[in-house]
Amino acid sequence: MKALTLQKILADHLAGDNPLPGMALHQLKAFTQLSRCRTSALGGHTQYCANGHVNGVWYNSCKQRSCPQCCGIARETWLLNLQRLILDCPHHHIIFTLPSQLNDLWRHNRRLLSDILFSSVRDTLKRFSDDKRYLDATPGMVSVLHTWGRDLPLHPHIHTVTSHGGINRQGQWVVPRKTQLFPQKPVMMVFRGKVLAALKRCLKRGEVVIPAGTRAHQVEGRLNKLGRQSWVVHFCQRYDQARGVAKYLARYIKGGAFNNGQLREHSPGMIKFTYQSHRTKRRERLILSTAQFIQRVSQHLPEPGKPGVRYGGLYASGGRKRLNQAREQLGQRPVQPRITLQWEEYLDSKGYRPVCEVCGLPLIHALPVVKKQ
Repeated sequence: MKALTLQKILADHLAGDNPLPGMALHQLKAFTQLSRCRTSALGGHTQYCANGHVNGVWYNSCKQRSCPQCCGIARETWLLNLQRLILDCPHHHIIFTLPSQLNDLWRHNRRLLSDILFSSVRDTLKRFSDDKRYLDATPGMVSVLHTWGRDLPLHPHIHTVTSHGGINRQGQWVVPRKTQLFPQKPVMMVFRGKVLAALKRCLKRGEVVIPAGTRAHQVEGRLNKLGRQSWVVHFCQRYDQARGVAKYLARYIKGGAFNNGQLREHSPGMIKFTYQSHRTKRRERLILSTAQFIQRVSQHLPEPGKPGVRYGGLYASGGRKRLNQAREQLGQRPVQPRITLQWEEYLDSKGYRPVCEVCGLPLIHALPVVKKQ
């Protein structure tokens, strides 16, 4: 019996009449890609050993960013390159969350709001990093957009890791003046102010798509009300090693909002899956209609051309000189060139390397299958 996968659910659902009503073009394209992953629709490739023995024909992967079954190599490649980039020093993990009252605006303005969210996080951290009371230096920052909760509701937030220290104006590595990197409540207030100010500017310029049944003055009133409420900005326990930071972030980079291992049952019109509850700390089960399940997954599909990861400070592409200054002072080598992980290296890293069924040599070649006309 074949394992239950998101790909199979989508393929079955797409075979029906009008299966995905009201979805954006990029969502339709993404679901089409996902449904074809590792099927004959994408063609195939053969695997060989050094002696030229054929060891099977395999269907190709879709390589879509949200695919839960074919992003392992891409995720591992990103992780290795991040480990080569970031400083081997303690890092602070901060989570900036957009209030649920803005979820309807997010659905209609994802590109705009994701830019506002990223820039507000960056500018907030820069303001406190530049402050002589806290650091007065430029740290390294990596921010990752995450739009879902564990049972797949819409929950836009950004995970940011910031180095415990930075390069000051004199080119010296300095560490924070206090035990805590930055004060939580002032950070929350500055972040809240920057998001709301940016949204109000865009609203005034007519750049915000307002949901049906809502007027601009009502949106403005909601923003004013949110300016008087506390937002969720959570300071997690500090990571003392860079490796732990990188591994945590890698989970959110590729593979989308859903893991095939969560699926438990798929019957006509119904999906049952499990998730680890934040509230109960236990594995919970949730039953949704197929349409509800697909709708939940669709709202987390990334838009084309919009990166889900952004780098700032010493980790920005223009900060290599100062980053290497920091690395030298911390006794680390300069940043190494980026690498591209091949499937052979990936399998080796997992402790599994397939060998030829005929001669026992490792498989080293994967060549495309050419269809006869």
